[in-house]
Amino acid sequence: MKNGKLLTTGGLLAAVAIFILINTVGRPLLRSIRLDLTQNKVHTLSKGTVHILESLKTPEKIQLYWSATAAKDMTSLKLFAQRVIDLLDEYSSVAGGKLTFEVIDPEPFSEAEDNAVRYGVQGVPTGSSGDTLYFGIVGIGKDGKRQVIPFLQPDRESFLEFDLSQMVYSLDHPEKTKVGLLSALPLIGGPSPRNPFSMEPPWTIVGQLRRQYDLKILSKNEQNIPDDIRVLMVVYPQGLGKRSLYAIDQFVLRGGHALVFVDPMSEFMAGQGPAEGSTAGYGPDNLLHSWGVRLEPGKVVGDMAAAQRVSYKGRFRTEVVDYLPWLAVRGNMLNRDEVVTGQIDQINLASAGSLTPVKGARTDFVPLMQSTSQAMLLDRKQLAFPPDPKKLIADFKPAGKPFTLAVRISGPADTAFPDGPPPPEKTDKPANKGQKKAKQEEQIMISKGPINVVVVADTDMLQDRFWVTVQNFFGRRILIPNAGNADLAINAIDQLGGSSDLIGIRGRGTSSRPFTLVKKIQQEAERKYRTKEQELTAKLDGTEKKLNELQGKRKDIESAKLTPEQEKEVAKFREEKVSIRKDLRVVQYQLRRNIERLETLLKFINIVLIPILIALGSIIVWFVRRKRDMGFPA
Repeated sequence: MKNGKLLTTGGLLAAVAIFILINTVGRPLLRSIRLDLTQNKVHTLSKGTVHILESLKTPEKIQLYWSATAAKDMTSLKLFAQRVIDLLDEYSSVAGGKLTFEVIDPEPFSEAEDNAVRYGVQGVPTGSSGDTLYFGIVGIGKDGKRQVIPFLQPDRESFLEFDLSQMVYSLDHPEKTKVGLLSALPLIGGPSPRNPFSMEPPWTIVGQLRRQYDLKILSKNEQNIPDDIRVLMVVYPQGLGKRSLYAIDQFVLRGGHALVFVDPMSEFMAGQGPAEGSTAGYGPDNLLHSWGVRLEPGKVVGDMAAAQRVSYKGRFRTEVVDYLPWLAVRGNMLNRDEVVTGQIDQINLASAGSLTPVKGARTDFVPLMQSTSQAMLLDRKQLAFPPDPKKLIADFKPAGKPFTLAVRISGPADTAFPDGPPPPEKTDKPANKGQKKAKQEEQIMISKGPINVVVVADTDMLQDRFWVTVQNFFGRRILIPNAGNADLAINAIDQLGGSSDLIGIRGRGTSSRPFTLVKKIQQEAERKYRTKEQELTAKLDGTEKKLNELQGKRKDIESAKLTPEQEKEVAKFREEKVSIRKDLRVVQYQLRRNIERLETLLKFINIVLIPILIALGSIIVWFVRRKRDMGFPA
């Protein structure tokens, strides 16, 4: 039958030709069709980034200064640079013409290098040749305003999307973030709440905030948070009145973002030493509860594994001991997937509390900091009087689970004042005669959108003594941070102060995916190699010891000639050494052979097998469709 031959040699060749044509000629035409098969979807933009790019009001330009020539031998950095280029290409595609980018190689003594230096891109010397490597980004927005990432650090690859999206958003919204500071503690200085006859100096954290943001200091008795405040930083709300708490409640419900430092025991309010604590004030439990968070009342987290060493004056002498309530939070105690804490090395806490999610809450509870499992809750009464650190350790019984020290909250929430606004307090100033009372705004009962709040269960971490040393250098204050406490506050405000879309961008996995099987083979071969190496070294030491003993027994000590017994021992050792060296070569050869076999297999799968499978799949689909079209049952 003329139509019986459905699949001919010519048909196969045509299918292969079409497959090759699609992969070569058709590639530029299919750029918009992408499939991300990576485990952490590192090549897929988050919804927040997509919304930021689609909502750009003015055109922007991104310049990537990348010294490709100087980095020709840096394989890992070249892979990371390609990841950056691919991501910028995706940004440009999604922005729909509102964002363009170009890659510039700032060769030595070129105008491009002059521009890189002028804009603040950091150059790094490489190798003995003295070439300078540039790997930074300059973003140019409306009116020529610029944002710069001086150098793209590979160890920050997991936050690459956040950094780029933050730059794009900042260029589209160039004004400084307006931050309101509402504190019951004297962060800005002034009369001490502990001693009205003394003055407190300003805390260093306030100066850091002033340099970064448009900071507005709010009254302790604030009853209405201004609408232009983007982020509200609240410190020790236990010392605020109900009207101020109501103002915070309404600010968050109408879409304002908040960074809140609460504390089950403020050491500042009682004194400077670890032996003193405070139980004064009342907690804003209802406010936290409405956000889906609960601060364990009267409890302080003590952690044996994270306790800091302090000087303690015992009965007879001063000792250095672990003080359980003072924590050095580091490593996996910090959430490495969150922008706020992902790049911080250490945070120092003092008498921090434990935060738990409220059962039935509609908000998401994402821990930012946690204790280790070698922790327990201490009653603050144990710390209200001069405590005995040794007794705290002796009575320590770990709970076997971590406690949350800081958390990010997002989602729908209800008001903490369902019965209406609280009545005016005695401290409220009455209106002057003839002055109209301010119009009472209608109470917001349910959040207008998802709330965004970061809660930290410690206020003492903001004190200078827990994170920074301040030195006076010829009248100039030099800050020497010893912990990332200020970084936590600034990172949180940066994230909260941007678009709500930025808050949802979390750390991604890196594009570098190590071959665990290859690593396992290498580790096994390394173990065998080290065992052989140690065997050789032990035999060498034994032979040298034997030679020394034989040398000591000789009658003619000054003779350099070996005795027959020594010559026999040396010859024996040489044979053993040659044998062991052969074994070492065998181990090394097997290591290389196993790795090369695996690499060959992986290359075959990626270069040959996958295209063949795709081609065969296409041919099968074509075959089935043609068979069906010709009236044959499939």
